[in-house]
Amino acid sequence: MKDRIKELIPEIDWIIEDELKSKVVATYLDALNMGHWEPDDMDKIPFTLLIQNCPFSYLDHVRGVTRVAKKAMEEFNAIYASKDSKYTLNHDLLIAGALLHDIGKLVEYEKDESGKTVKSKMGKDLRHPFSGTVLALRNGCSSEIGHIIANHAAEGDGTLRGPEAVMVNKADFINFEIVKSFLGMK
Repeated sequence: MKDRIKELIPEIDWIIEDELKSKVVATYLDALNMGHWEPDDMDKIPFTLLIQNCPFSYLDHVRGVTRVAKKAMEEFNAIYASKDSKYTLNHDLLIAGALLHDIGKLVEYEKDESGKTVKSKMGKDLRHPFSGTVLALRNGCSSEIGHIIANHAAEGDGTLRGPEAVMVNKADFINFEIVKSFLGMK
């Protein structure tokens, strides 16, 4: 199962620190088991239930957010970190946070009797930023990664997001808003 997760999400190998890579994979295993999903289901689960018949999967979205965040980080660091190293975004923290930002959706969603993806009981009680933070922390991820997950969505609006959390939040909404725009949604 671990190998399949890494095949489906090759961006996990962008994480330099092996221990963190293992924690990210462990978090995916935990979420998939808790949500009663198989790794290949991530390519079938819609990335959002807010868009009817969403044409993009959970896997598309997580990979897209991670890729956009990485490119933005590289460009940011090329300009700002070259002036002063204290303005360097942390590569592994950003990649892990981006990969796990929606991990809670794997327990927020479930299949109903007809096979349709719907909110689970847990999803009705807790949105994915909360459940995702718990999943990451209980699998050994740092509180900084928990901060990115907890603050990537509206729950983080009005809080002081760390630099990597800002980047993941913006990459997430770039992906979400562009998909909505292509679909003619407001």
